[in-house]
Amino acid sequence: MRFDYKGFHIDCRSRHDQDGLYYAQARMIRMPTTDDAHPEKHESGDIDAFDNDGDAIACARAWALDWCDEQEAAGRA
Repeated sequence: MRFDYKGFHIDCRSRHDQDGLYYAQARMIRMPTTDDAHPEKHESGDIDAFDNDGDAIACARAWALDWCDEQEAAGRA
């Protein structure tokens, strides 16, 4: 699932492991506002494990939205 939120491009996905579980993951990228800057990237790593892909993606989405809100509250967004 890909979408934009508060200036970030967000990619929520799950990783299906050999243990049969789906691990929620999210990547947030903010494109630079100047030509000489680099994109700001943050990867969540494994957030939590679920029995199905849909629940993992929903978790990743909620986690990413919270992360972006925290960045904004801290003045980093």
